[in-house]
Amino acid sequence: MTKKVLLIIVEGQTEQIILEDYLDAHFANSTIRFDVQREDILTKWDAHKRIPNIKNSVVRVIQSYLEKYKFLANDLTAVVHITDADGCFISPECVKVDERIEQNLFYTEDAILVKSDKRKEQIEQRNDMKAKNARILIANDHFSINRMKVPYQLFYFSTNLEHVLWNERNEIPTEKIQKADEFMDNLTCTIEEYLSTYLPVSSELSYREKIKKSWSFLMEGCHSLHRGTNVPLLFEMIKTDVK
Repeated sequence: MTKKVLLIIVEGQTEQIILEDYLDAHFANSTIRFDVQREDILTKWDAHKRIPNIKNSVVRVIQSYLEKYKFLANDLTAVVHITDADGCFISPECVKVDERIEQNLFYTEDAILVKSDKRKEQIEQRNDMKAKNARILIANDHFSINRMKVPYQLFYFSTNLEHVLWNERNEIPTEKIQKADEFMDNLTCTIEEYLSTYLPVSSELSYREKIKKSWSFLMEGCHSLHRGTNVPLLFEMIKTDVK
């Protein structure tokens, strides 16, 4: 019997580096496949600078993957989508202009610093777009792909994956892959155990309650800039075959 595919949509290769081997080893009933976007589809404008329908965008990503690798919708057991929070739920007042910063964008514990008023406006628009799209995707537990109902769940790293793994919100992009490899080489526990220490909700709750509360927590105050993740619930989703 051919194993079904668990498709994991991620922004970059670092997510694949830290998760793939563990998922392959511990969840042998499914074929784990990563689809690396190399961009954030939750903040992607269309060619005419309009905000696309995020549900349609996700469906297109899934369909494109199926077509490329000759899978059918029926081959999918579920689709998992992992995004960086990027501080998207903070208030506009927490996006601050600071001409002294070296980068065009700098994350702190309670603010996003930018170099100009124009950049502040752009980041406020990005945050608004990403927050709205995240809320839409959180409310969807499945997508209809070629008339097949496929389970779907969105998870997050905050502020981003590098922040959760080695406590660096503003990692240099060219160093991410090397540092992810080094992190995994030096990890003394499983990645599931490590990430579970940054889950912001009680382990005593049900899976559905944990998903809901983890997102509610992220949306409060500056929590989307703080070090946390609900990716450990991905492992629970697979273990319990949550649909």
